[in-house]
Amino acid sequence: MTKQNTKSAMADMQSLFDPQGYQDVFKTWAQNSERMMALTTDAASQSTDIASETAKEAFSNLREVTKVRNEPADYGKAFSDFAQKQMDLFMRTAQTMSEVGQKTGAEARELATKAGEDMSQKAQSTAQSAADKATSAAKKAA
Repeated sequence: MTKQNTKSAMADMQSLFDPQGYQDVFKTWAQNSERMMALTTDAASQSTDIASETAKEAFSNLREVTKVRNEPADYGKAFSDFAQKQMDLFMRTAQTMSEVGQKTGAEARELATKAGEDMSQKAQSTAQSAADKATSAAKKAA
């Protein structure tokens, strides 16, 4: 009789664990990781595009400043214009990169908050299911 009770108790303990609940938790985790990676790669892609356009414009400015001038005084004006264009380019680039960073940060924060809530709900549901099964098994044993 003791063997049967032990065997029955072991079967009851195994039934406490809901594999589907754990699969749901891991699936939610994987989905959130996928979303976060998409967010990160989009930001990296945008940053790369910004850097590429900035480089092209900087090279164009450099090409312009190195052109041969007719008058010696024109070189001073060309250098002054170059410095102003480069400063404007730097300011625009910094502003654009900042906007990408802020947008990505806000989206990541929102995603992390939602992911935390989802994971908490799934874990709580799985734990509650296990607790309910344990209570039911304990009542049967008594």
